[in-house]
Amino acid sequence: MTQVMKALVLEGRGRLRLAEVPIPEPRPGEALVRVRACGICGSDLPRIFGDIAYFYPLIPGHEFSGEVVAVGGREDERWVGERVVVYPLLPCRKCPYCEMGWYELCEDYGYLGSRQNGAFAEYVVAPVANLLPLPGNLSFEEGALTEPAAVAFHAVRRVGEVMGKSAAVFGLGPVGLLLGMWLKLAGIRRLIGYDVDEHKFALARNLGFDVTLFPSFFPADPEGIDLVVEASGNARALVDALKLVRKKGKVLLLGNQEQELTLQPTDFGHILRKELTVFGSWNSSFTFLDSDWKKVLDLAAGGRVSFAPLISHRIRLEEAPAFLSGMRERRLSYVKVVLVP
Repeated sequence: MTQVMKALVLEGRGRLRLAEVPIPEPRPGEALVRVRACGICGSDLPRIFGDIAYFYPLIPGHEFSGEVVAVGGREDERWVGERVVVYPLLPCRKCPYCEMGWYELCEDYGYLGSRQNGAFAEYVVAPVANLLPLPGNLSFEEGALTEPAAVAFHAVRRVGEVMGKSAAVFGLGPVGLLLGMWLKLAGIRRLIGYDVDEHKFALARNLGFDVTLFPSFFPADPEGIDLVVEASGNARALVDALKLVRKKGKVLLLGNQEQELTLQPTDFGHILRKELTVFGSWNSSFTFLDSDWKKVLDLAAGGRVSFAPLISHRIRLEEAPAFLSGMRERRLSYVKVVLVP
């Protein structure tokens, strides 16, 4: 095997270039994964073009699948040749939350693609403990969507029973669409999707949304909506969610708010006067007994859901810098973009 690989290296704010870098070597307890597919996450854009990178140079990328080509210890040799997906959060396994198995709430975690080098590359090193076998009937590209699918699945589990209820989702990006798929599978009776981009409406309806609307339009519903999800990261959408939900309803906050957010007294009053229950959701669970990832893979492998329709673009590493600039400048219409090294 050659000693260098191609990788997208973030050298500074907005400076992403294709470079040849040394292939990382796995230490004991780690695996070297040949990256076969890596999704571009919405969080990658502010990391690349904003000022939230933890260090430079950095190789981004955390939604990926691949094949194990080497391991750092003989005890893990059974993984060599295995098709895998990789949980990108690296828990400390020492804090109180890790001891309870809530790795997603770890107080001192690492993260592939942000706090250490990730998968916008031909190879990446990851802990063996973070690997899961990718079922043989799922493609590497579908495997790369396991991470956002698990994030959406975790969020749905946070709100409890939804059978026979109504729901609305603000933001029809990949996570919002995946969340809608899980809600439908869980028995939601009526599902409304809101987005400012009407190009997403047809796909949303094909995936199970009953109605797709611009955020400026609220349907007349005397009973209100039982569950409203804010998955866009837009401050106005959060306020609209508080307005749209029925009394004693539930609001699920899933989108990262990237700008300063101020709630007016009337906005806050909706929470009080409607006696709302507000949930936050962060990342996904990955434990032996209660893993969102295992459930997601089982459901996908069993044919209950398919992630493939969300993939709108497949690009090579060489194409990524220009494509990412187009995404940032909103010159492109896309849903989920997958890098294929």
